[in-house]
Amino acid sequence: MSVTALRAEGVSSMFDGADPASLSDEVLEVRVLGYAAQITALTAEFLSLVAELDERESWRGPGIHSLAQWLSWKAGISQRTAHEQVRVAKSLRELTLIREAFGAGRLTYSKVRALTRVATPLREQELVNLALSCTASQVEKAVRAMRQIDRGHNEKGELVAPVESWGRWKWNVDGSLSVSLTLSPLDGARFLAGVVRAEYERARTADDGDLPARESVPRNTPGELETESGERDSEVKPANRRDLWRQVPLNVAPAVVAMADMVHDGIAMPDLAPGAEILIHAGDGVEHAHLDDGPALSEAELEEARCGAVTREVLSARVPGDPGKLALLGLGRKRRTPNKALVRALFLRDRCCQTPGCERTRHLHAHHVVFWSAGGETELDNLILLCGSCHRALHRGEFAIRGHGQQRFTFHMPGGSVIEVSPATCAPGLWQPDSKIAVDATVPIGGGKLDLGYATEVIYAVWEWRERQTAASAVTAAA
Repeated sequence: MSVTALRAEGVSSMFDGADPASLSDEVLEVRVLGYAAQITALTAEFLSLVAELDERESWRGPGIHSLAQWLSWKAGISQRTAHEQVRVAKSLRELTLIREAFGAGRLTYSKVRALTRVATPLREQELVNLALSCTASQVEKAVRAMRQIDRGHNEKGELVAPVESWGRWKWNVDGSLSVSLTLSPLDGARFLAGVVRAEYERARTADDGDLPARESVPRNTPGELETESGERDSEVKPANRRDLWRQVPLNVAPAVVAMADMVHDGIAMPDLAPGAEILIHAGDGVEHAHLDDGPALSEAELEEARCGAVTREVLSARVPGDPGKLALLGLGRKRRTPNKALVRALFLRDRCCQTPGCERTRHLHAHHVVFWSAGGETELDNLILLCGSCHRALHRGEFAIRGHGQQRFTFHMPGGSVIEVSPATCAPGLWQPDSKIAVDATVPIGGGKLDLGYATEVIYAVWEWRERQTAASAVTAAA
C-alpha cells in the first residue's frame, strides 16, 4: 500500500457507503486507516466535550454518583471504560501539544491514554515526538519505564526520605467527621490497594464479569446465602480472568466507607461494643437524635440509619422534676430486617441497585419504599435493592420511589417526572468527515524497534536540561 494510494482515495470518497466486499484490497486497507484517523479525531473532540461537562458538573442528578456513571447510563459505555475516559479528558486540559496531535488524528486514544499517565506541560513535546514514531504497545512500554524512573523522586529529581504513618480524626461543628492521614510508601500502597478493591467491590455492576463471585447479599442480611444443597457459599472461587485493576478513585471517601462496612460486618464483637456499633440516642426526652458522643442527626439521616441493620437506638426520657437530666430507658433492638428467605427472593428479583443508571451489585441495602418508621411492611411489594450511595440520595430527597403493587416500582425526580431506566441513543444524521484529517494520520512515522534505554536516556537528559534552564531564568528574573 503506497502513500500515493492513501492520498488518492481521499476523505470525500471514503464515506460513500460502498459495500466492503466490493472494494479492492488496497482500497479496503486505505479506508480502514482513514476511518481510524477520523475515529481518533472524533474521540479527541468527544473527550474535550467530556472535560467541559465535568467542569460544569451539569451531569449531576438523582442516583448519579459520577460523570463516568452518567456516561455509562446515557451513552451506553461500560463504567470501567468511562472512568478511564474521564481521567484522560481531565489530563488533556493542560496538555496542549498532546491535545492538538490527538485532535489531528496523529495520536490515537491508546497512545494518549498512556502518555497522560506521565505527561506534564514541560514534558509533552518529547513525549509527542516519541509517540509519533512508536506503536501503541511501544508507548505503553516506555511509559511504564518512565513511571519506574519517576517513583520516589520529588519535582527536583531528589530522593525523598520515607515518612512515618500517622493519622487523626475529629468531629466538626457542622457534624461532619474529618480524618487526616499521612502514610509511608508501603502503608500508602496498602491503603490504595484496599481502596481499589473496596471501590471495585462497591461499584461492581451487573456486566462486570471479572469474578464468578457468590451472589451479592445486601448489607443488612442476617446470614450468608446458601447453595441449593443447603451448604453455605462463603468462598469466592478464582476466575480464569484476573483483570481486577480499576483506577484509584479521585474521591476515596465512598471506598473507605465500604472498607469500614466490610470490617464492621466481618469482625465479631461483644453484643454491646459502643465504639464498634452505630449507637443513636433517640426518644421522647431527646430534643434531637444524635450519635453516641457525636453530632446530631437530621431526619433524613435518621431515616437512612433506620433502614439498616447495624444501628441500635438508645432510648432516653427526661427525669421528672429535673428537666435537664436524661434517664436511660434501655437499648432498642437492632433494626428489623427481612429474613433470609425474603432476602434471597429480593436479590433474585432485583440482582443489583435498581436506581436507573446505577446497576451496582455490591453493598446493597434492602430499602422499605414506604419507610418502616411510617408503617411500611417488610414484604417484596415494599422492598427494593439500593446501593449505599443511592440509598443516601433517596433519603436526602434527590429522587423518590413509588410502589405500584405486584412488585412494580418507578423512580421520580423531585418534581414528579419519571426517570428513564434506559435512555435511547442514536447517531447524529448530519455528520460529515473532517477533510483536514490526513488519511494516514495514525500511521507511525519511521517505526521500527524501540531502543527503550537510549530513548529514555535522551528524553530525561532533555527534561533535566530544560528544568535547569527554567530555574536559571527564574533566578535571572528575580535578580
